Amino acid sequence: MEFIEQIKERARKDIKTIVLPEAEDIRILKATEKVLNEKYANIVLIGKKENILKKAESNNVKIEGAEIVDPEESENSNKYANLLYELRKHKGMTIEKASELVKDPVYYGMLMLKDEDVKADGLVSGAAHSTADTLRPALQILKTAPRNKVSICFFCDGNTKL
Repeated sequence: MEFIEQIKERARKDIKTIVLPEAEDIRILKATEKVLNEKYANIVLIGKKENILKKAESNNVKIEGAEIVDPEESENSNKYANLLYELRKHKGMTIEKASELVKDPVYYGMLMLKDEDVKADGLVSGAAHSTADTLRPALQILKTAPRNKVSICFFCDGNTKL
């Protein structure tokens, strides 16, 4: 069994919920369709629902079964702004700045991971955002335990053009 297939098989045995903050990117929507069809994760797409559905429909991509969360419409936005403010106020964060940052899908997704009331197990980003724009919110919100390292990993199935 190929390496990627082994990972998928292990994932099917313990389904996790993965947050995708770049949901308006067609590559992410196609990946969502594949993951949902192969049933190895639950997917949460973050972005403007209307834009996501329109892009999926116009590209004949089926994303039924994925949860879609719009940070600007979410009932959790105020809660997350307050959480971000509390986490970062010692670094000069204001509630106004936190309220703006929560509208960013990557920040919102990282706050979902931090929120113990929400079942989100991981976040995948980097298709449309730079490494810095993905790691900055992770380090600010999730932080690292002492002596832990942050790493970046790329997998390619051989059919994907990077």
